[in-house]
Amino acid sequence: MKKAFLSKVAGTLMLSAGLFASSGAMAQTTLTFDGAGNAIFGALHATPGDYIDTYLFSVDTNASYASGSVVVGRTWIDAARLANYGITGIQFFKVEADTSRTDLGTVFDTSSGIQFFPIDALMSGNYGFTVTGSTAIEGMGGSYAGNLNLAAPIPEPATYAMLLVGVGLLGLASRRKSNDKLG
Repeated sequence: MKKAFLSKVAGTLMLSAGLFASSGAMAQTTLTFDGAGNAIFGALHATPGDYIDTYLFSVDTNASYASGSVVVGRTWIDAARLANYGITGIQFFKVEADTSRTDLGTVFDTSSGIQFFPIDALMSGNYGFTVTGSTAIEGMGGSYAGNLNLAAPIPEPATYAMLLVGVGLLGLASRRKSNDKLG
């Protein structure tokens, strides 16, 4: 347990150091997930301009599915609530052992709010995603906040049925092998 924890800490530090060296002026944050697999992220950019924010995370189990949603901040301007930040894209990537990045197929959907997810399941390893955007209102900063969820796949009912049949056959086999003389 202690070795696994230290290995994760060392991996996160190495990952962060490599990405800081290659990222330049990008903001970077390592996400922490709660027991239900949720992590909250966001940024506040006080000055106008274009931004690329990077969020890093690790997946401990095979076949985790990630999905997220984002909302942009609004501000009161000229008697109206206007979005003060525009997100133009979100891209997932895998962090390789040499700290290089491999982009993953990502869905970025703005049809009803902003939703994003990698096309394929994430296997055990280090990952991240970038949020690209800019302030939408001249002369003002902007903000956004979001949630990323990691979920393990739920087994299909057929998987449970096969498990029950297997346990039943094991029980039947052990009953047949019992010695009647011993009772």
